[in-house]
Amino acid sequence: MIKKLKTFLFLLPLLILLPISTAWAITLVRVGYIDIDAVVDTYIYRYLETEIAIRQEFIQQLRDLYRDEFYDISTTERMGLQRQIDDQKEVLSLLTYNSYLLESTGNIHDSLILQIVQRDIMEAIKKTSELEGFSLVLDNSGNFVYGSEDINLTDKVLFRLDEKLLDLQSSEPLAPLELELEDISHVE
Repeated sequence: MIKKLKTFLFLLPLLILLPISTAWAITLVRVGYIDIDAVVDTYIYRYLETEIAIRQEFIQQLRDLYRDEFYDISTTERMGLQRQIDDQKEVLSLLTYNSYLLESTGNIHDSLILQIVQRDIMEAIKKTSELEGFSLVLDNSGNFVYGSEDINLTDKVLFRLDEKLLDLQSSEPLAPLELELEDISHVE
């Protein structure tokens, strides 16, 4: 009898606490990290390289169209085409100059390019985190002490950014460059 009473008294707190503990939802938080310096350094080079190549090709297409259609289009259409070429050349010049600065000094001096790069990186981090089921993503350049490779999202974020550059290659480049920021803000 005493043995049964001891067992009962031992199990009593469990019987009381079990329903209470199941009433509280347990939230699991999956944490990951990225090497933000590696992401920024890698993406900014890739972004500039891609934008420059796209714009050079697009300018050549516009020049070919201008040359081929010169006598078949109106003066207004010729002027519009020439203005489009000039706008693209201006953006190309800005991108080329910033690419040169990045190579020589390691810095970009155009805040618009930095805004575009920052926006792209933040979108890639968000998308990667959501798709991979991470609730919290840390940057390893702060007070970060350790993280195993299975929660390192750096390569996955870079993959998403490469996807962004592929999408960029399949669309007509915008001029002026400010339109790229406006174009994305309307989508969200």
